[in-house]
Amino acid sequence: MESTNCGHPVEVLLVEDNPGDVRLTMEALKDGKMNNRLSVVGDGEEALAFLRRQGKYADVPRPDLILLDLNLPRKDGREVLSEIKADETLRRIPVVILTTSSAERDIFKNL
Repeated sequence: MESTNCGHPVEVLLVEDNPGDVRLTMEALKDGKMNNRLSVVGDGEEALAFLRRQGKYADVPRPDLILLDLNLPRKDGREVLSEIKADETLRRIPVVILTTSSAERDIFKNL
């Protein structure tokens, strides 16, 4: 069955430092037949620069959805989530937390 998605593409920001996980996410989004545009950044500081449209990200579209890895270099996902939710212009963007950790303390710590 062919998908007939009307309307504008969903802008998705993936914050992930593992290239394998980036590939898996890209495949999952493609297989879902959803009209989307995926932007990828590799660490927490880059994610916040993207969201605030700073520097090389001045002209990027505002994401409709953020897929956020918890274990990131430079600034971890918990810190990024905290800054997103403290910012009036960003807090309404839905954030889905991703982690490969099976330890409950990693998953629920400070969330």
